[in-house]
Amino acid sequence: MATNEENRLRSIVETAVDGIITINARGIIDSFNAAAEQIFGFAADEVIGKNVSVLMPAPYKAAHDDYLANYIATGEKKIIGVGREVVGRRKDHSKFPMRLAVGEFWLGDQRMFTGVVHDLTEQKQAEERAVRSERLAAMGQMLSALTHESRNALQLTQANLELLGMELENHPEALHYVSRIQCTQNRIKRLFEELRDFAAPMSLDLDKCNLGRIVAQVLNELSPLHSHKKICLSEQADLVDLHCTADPFRMHQVFRNLLENSIAACPDVVSIQANWSHTELDNRPALRLSLSDNGPGLTPEQRKKVFEPFFTTKTKGTGLGLAITKRIIESHRGQIRLGNNRSTGAEFVITLPRQITCA
Repeated sequence: MATNEENRLRSIVETAVDGIITINARGIIDSFNAAAEQIFGFAADEVIGKNVSVLMPAPYKAAHDDYLANYIATGEKKIIGVGREVVGRRKDHSKFPMRLAVGEFWLGDQRMFTGVVHDLTEQKQAEERAVRSERLAAMGQMLSALTHESRNALQLTQANLELLGMELENHPEALHYVSRIQCTQNRIKRLFEELRDFAAPMSLDLDKCNLGRIVAQVLNELSPLHSHKKICLSEQADLVDLHCTADPFRMHQVFRNLLENSIAACPDVVSIQANWSHTELDNRPALRLSLSDNGPGLTPEQRKKVFEPFFTTKTKGTGLGLAITKRIIESHRGQIRLGNNRSTGAEFVITLPRQITCA
């Protein structure tokens, strides 16, 4: 029968926010607290009695038993008594950064080890965001100046091309070349604008807006630009309230980027499906939109890179559209991801909180 002291210690271990794991001298897991279950995704009864290497990815997994045997034989410490950053392995085989501190104790005549695990995933992500923000801020300052000077030069070029076009009114072949120069110039202008949007600090002008109306507005704007294709939008809302606190201009950018990609990828007829549903995000009410099309979809390699800056599957384009889209959604404290693998077409799933008070 457990004593009060044993119950007290067990309660401390089970309520600790860090993972606490004990193993014997052969590396066999003896205990696995609730926080460890949360961190690694294993239930305690799934790992107790197994070698602790089940929680390690290669190459650490193969080397662990040799390290433990070497320590017991020689007393040479590499991690015992200190802490260091290592890589852990979850039940789903995903890897994550963690800080591991290992202590040694004796239970009667049995040598035991205690590992205290702190998941560093959120800390590392925050550090990466901070570094990325610093780089983007520096890039933004440079691009602001570059864009300003380039815009002046492009405007002067455009004005001269228009004058040249009037002079060459009766020379259709020459006008064709002028038109090609203008198209190229417009692409350069758009490149500068997208670079500026990508690098500039994201500020939001929040208001209550109907996202369904913004999708319809964007499609109405795009349809005349793609008059050679028939574009069909099907929506399923089931009386879901489509209002969110968001920046209407930024959300217009999001839907324009997504819909332009769908229209470009799809054959004639373009079929776009918008499914709206109520959900929760971080235990708060949220709105979810699944936007899918009937295009060729994305390959596994494309799925890995789709939100990376400068990655594009189009022959023309900067590859910044979806990177900017992701920044906008995350600035709204929302999420955007690819839908499950589909036999045809691409699917993007956006989840936005119903209310946010600041960006």
